[in-house]
Amino acid sequence: MDSVRQREEAQAKAATRIAAMHRGNAQRQQLADERTAATKMQAIQRGRVARRGRFVLAEQQHASQRLTLPPPMPAASSRPLTYRQLGLAKGLPRNPVPDLRFLTFQSWWTEMGTKRYVELCFDLESELFQVVLDKHVNVLDRQTVYSANYESLAAVTIKDTKVMSMHLHEKLSGNQHAESLRRPHLECWDLHVGCRLNVLGRPTTLMQCNLVTGQWLEYHAERLSRIKTALEESLKKYETVPMAAAFASQKGKTLGGAAKGKGTTDLRTTMNQIEALALQLQRYRPAAAAGLGQLAEQR
Repeated sequence: MDSVRQREEAQAKAATRIAAMHRGNAQRQQLADERTAATKMQAIQRGRVARRGRFVLAEQQHASQRLTLPPPMPAASSRPLTYRQLGLAKGLPRNPVPDLRFLTFQSWWTEMGTKRYVELCFDLESELFQVVLDKHVNVLDRQTVYSANYESLAAVTIKDTKVMSMHLHEKLSGNQHAESLRRPHLECWDLHVGCRLNVLGRPTTLMQCNLVTGQWLEYHAERLSRIKTALEESLKKYETVPMAAAFASQKGKTLGGAAKGKGTTDLRTTMNQIEALALQLQRYRPAAAAGLGQLAEQR
């Protein structure tokens, strides 16, 4: 009996020691987790403080309002900087269509054996879209309309042209959907061949543009490219850090994914990159940053 009682007491003591060890391990793990969380929070706070003095592209793109460059401080003998002083040794290209008022794009889709066409005209002055639905209708399978063996779809495939004027608000291509909703409506910088817009609830890709629209888009693509290059060259004099990947130019592609086509450059992306670079250059040359920023916004 004594041996049984001693064995039970020994087992009770062992169980108590094991329970104490588990409690100790749990408390040590909890303390370690709390120290790790505190270290991470301190790192986050240090990063926020460090970012206050420099530009962060993600924070600027998701700001509720677009940042505008403040004008340079007026001086008694201040004059506008010349192209050469701004880093534009070759100047800016000349607009081949200075009197252009409408940017015209075409799109199409197939619906129940019928190819439907839509034309979108953007007024550069009022910034309104003129949407022409069913400007042309091409019945691909005529037997569904004219054959007695099939149910007639004449009422569906008939041409029904409608012309409407409106503002458009959603650009669906790339990662610009949320950014487009923060602006009052889409602007000319949002349009290019290959972009997708929400037109009356239907995702619509701009397939083609007319000749003068292509010339206007190519002119602004070249103009913005020169301004962006001037900003990059100016920043290289003050910063040795390589340019961020978000500022790199995105090569336009045709709808088939081949080489770059006319009017396919995303002007909005280039404008965002110019704004980001100008904000960086403002720390060193505020007058040049403001001058290049104003040139970029001109039409």
